[in-house]
Amino acid sequence: MRAMEQFTTGQVCRLTGTSARQLDHWAWEGFLQPSGHAGVKRRYSFDDLVRIRVVMRLKDQGVTLQMIRKAVVKLREYSSDPLRELSLVGLNGDVFVYRHRQEAVRALDGQSAFLFMDVGVVAREMDEVISLRAAEEGARRAHHVA
Repeated sequence: MRAMEQFTTGQVCRLTGTSARQLDHWAWEGFLQPSGHAGVKRRYSFDDLVRIRVVMRLKDQGVTLQMIRKAVVKLREYSSDPLRELSLVGLNGDVFVYRHRQEAVRALDGQSAFLFMDVGVVAREMDEVISLRAAEEGARRAHHVA
């Protein structure tokens, strides 16, 4: 698990596909603030990266900014839970977080949700991206040394 790992703004941009300008804007608004700082530089946790990816996915799906804000607030409320076990469900203008996919399915009880996102899938994908980048960096360093 990457709980203690910290990422710079540049790393976050490369890993999530967002821009430094977007991260600055979100931090300035208080919408998605990094969980750490090293002097004046922001440091992002793995959970921060997952939240950023979730926001980007929601934007790509055409979800309204109001609903995205609700989703971010809900994910913050569950910050003590591993994000790998959470699912987001949007229903009737509200956002709900469930600890297990089965809970979300039961809660919907046949109702149509306009949004369903397995945050755990996003977390696993983010973990894979980080591992691939680390392997690429290692290979590049080894090539330059040789």
